[in-house]
Amino acid sequence: MIIGSGLLAQAFSPAFAQREDVCVYAAGVSNSSCTISHEFARERERLLKALGTAHAGDAFVYFSTCSIADPEAKDSPYVRHKLAMEQLVAAHPRHLILRLPQVAGRTPNPHTLLNYLYAHISRSEMFQLWRNAYRNIIDVDDVAAITCHLLADPAARNITLNIANPDSYPMTAIVSAMENIIGKQAVYEIVERGSHYPINIREILPVMEAAGVKFGNGYLDRVIGKYYGKSH
Repeated sequence: MIIGSGLLAQAFSPAFAQREDVCVYAAGVSNSSCTISHEFARERERLLKALGTAHAGDAFVYFSTCSIADPEAKDSPYVRHKLAMEQLVAAHPRHLILRLPQVAGRTPNPHTLLNYLYAHISRSEMFQLWRNAYRNIIDVDDVAAITCHLLADPAARNITLNIANPDSYPMTAIVSAMENIIGKQAVYEIVERGSHYPINIREILPVMEAAGVKFGNGYLDRVIGKYYGKSH
């Protein structure tokens, strides 16, 4: 069972759309800058309904955010909301809470970091570049592969895990990679802001290896090329 219709929902649909024993909750507030209370309330109501419907299932998967560990974002309305939703999900007898960084994929959502950069660079529009900011990028297909391996293990229940790239990239490197793919130079103003926080993925490393997910050198360029290259 898939709840949602966006980037994550589409990635999991082939494996779980017809499964009644697993509920993949891939819906909710898609803009991490959101401060609108009724948007958060709407997700809460939808999530509670889904938890009730799937209470007897083998697994209930909820996607949260690695920004919980970000000192600049941890007190934002979005992150506080995600923590509150995690508490609701934790009441499910076989839950799996997965915290994600910036997920790359084909989505019309203008609020994703990579879509924002692509739009501004391709249109030569000015934006602010936070000199000290780092962001962790992962391909949505890799998220799906890792999660499928987790779900195949009956012991991987009632836990909260980070699924992320072992490397976080400075925003300057992400912008440079996008410039290379688009073939245009970005127009930006450098701002002395941003931070670099660690994401603990120690527990998930063996699962990443078993799923055949390979990070390392060239990963960022491959992912941006995959979704923002000439076929974009």
